[in-house]
Amino acid sequence: MTDRWPSGRRHWLGGGMARSLSALATLLLCGGCQGWGVPDSLFLYVETDSTRTPQVELGDSEQRARKLIDEFRQVNPGVSIHVRHLPSDAFLSSTSFRASRGLGPDLMVTRVVTALRLHQQGLSEAVTLDPKRLEEIEPRFLDDFRVGSKLLAVPLLAQPEVACYNRRKVPAPPRDLTDLIALSAKGLRVGLPLRLTDLYWTSSGMEASGALERLLRTPIPTGGTLVISRTDRQDLLRWLSWLNNANLHQNVEFSEDAVDLVHQMEQGKLDWISCNSLWLERLGKSMGPSLGVSQLPGRPGQPAQGLTRLKVWSFGRHSTPRQRELAKEFVLFTLNRLNQKRLMLMAPGNLPVNRDVLIPSKSSAVFAALADSLDRAQLLSFADPDRTETRLAWIDAILERAIVNAEAPSDVMETLQAGPATAPPSSKP
Repeated sequence: MTDRWPSGRRHWLGGGMARSLSALATLLLCGGCQGWGVPDSLFLYVETDSTRTPQVELGDSEQRARKLIDEFRQVNPGVSIHVRHLPSDAFLSSTSFRASRGLGPDLMVTRVVTALRLHQQGLSEAVTLDPKRLEEIEPRFLDDFRVGSKLLAVPLLAQPEVACYNRRKVPAPPRDLTDLIALSAKGLRVGLPLRLTDLYWTSSGMEASGALERLLRTPIPTGGTLVISRTDRQDLLRWLSWLNNANLHQNVEFSEDAVDLVHQMEQGKLDWISCNSLWLERLGKSMGPSLGVSQLPGRPGQPAQGLTRLKVWSFGRHSTPRQRELAKEFVLFTLNRLNQKRLMLMAPGNLPVNRDVLIPSKSSAVFAALADSLDRAQLLSFADPDRTETRLAWIDAILERAIVNAEAPSDVMETLQAGPATAPPSSKP
C-alpha cells in the first residue's frame, strides 16, 4: 500500500496537474480564440515590408494603431485588441503554423497578393458585410475581392507611386520621360528601381503598359513559347529601348532595392527617384522642406500611370461568432469617413479608399500629387497570384540581367518571347 500510494499520487501530479498547467498555458497564450478566455479579445496581424526593414506596410506606427484601437474601445467597452507585426516573407508560414494550432488571428492587414494567398490556403474566410456601409468605398478597390455576395478581402488604404526629388536641386520636376533623360544629361542624378512593379510606370510613358499587362497574365502552353502579338512586341521593344537608353546615361542609376534609392536620396547622392508613397514619411523626416513630390513623368502632356498598392483586411477562420462580429465592426470602423481621414493625415503617403473623404489637394502640393497619381493609377490584377508572382520574378530577373549587362533591347525581347524555362505554376486553368 505504501508503495502504491506515492506512485498513484505521483501519477496524479504528473497527469492531472500537467494537464491543468497545459490548459492554463493554452488559456494565457490563446486569449479569446476558439472560445477560450475573454470572448471580447481580437487578435490582429499586420504584414510588414520585409525582415530587412521595419517599415510597416499599413503605413502607421504602433502608437497610431493603438490610438485607433483605443477609440474603437470607447464605443465597445471591454474589447481587447492584440496587434502582432509579421514580415512579408514569413507572414504566410507564421499564420499557417499558428492557425494549425487553433491560434490564428481574427483580422489581418496585408498586401493584396498576401490576402489572396491567405484565401487560397484556407487561412482566411470570405465574409458578408452590410452593402450600405460599403457604399462609400471606391468600387474599383472592391471588385477583385468579390466572391458572390461575399468579400474575401476589404480595402483599407491606397499607396500610389510618385516622384520624390530634392527641391534644392530640381526647381521644376520633369514632365515626361524625354524631359527626365534630358535633365539627367545636364547633371540631374536619377534613381530608378529594377523591380517591375516599381518600374511599371515607365511603360505607360512608352505606351506599352497594355502589352506589359498581357505579358504578365497570358498563360504559357506546356512546352511552348510565350505568345506575343506583333503590336505588343513593338510596344515592348519601344519600352525596352527607353530603359536601355536610360541605362547608358552616366547620371541614371538603377537599383533592385527601392530602400536603397530612398537611402541614397537621404544622403544627397540622388536628386530624383521614383518611389512608393509608403516612403514619404521617412523622406519627409530626413529631408524636411527640401523634399518635393510630384506625379511621375509619362509621355508628353500626360503624367505616367503607376501601380497603386492596396492595404487590405482579411478575416481569420478561428474566430468565435462574437469575435467575428467585433472584427466586422472594427473593419467598418476603420473605413468610416472620420477614421479614413485620420489615417490619411496621421500616416503620410496613405490615401483613403473611402471616396467621400476630401483629400486636401488644394492646400498641399504633396496631397495634390498623391491624389492625381491615385486617380490615374492602375491596379495590378492578382486573380491568379501564383502565376502573377512567378511571372513578375521571371521578368525582374530578365530586366536585372539586361540592365547589368547592357543587353540590346532586341536580345531582351527574344528572351521574353521564349518564355520562362518552365511554365509558371498556376492555381487556375
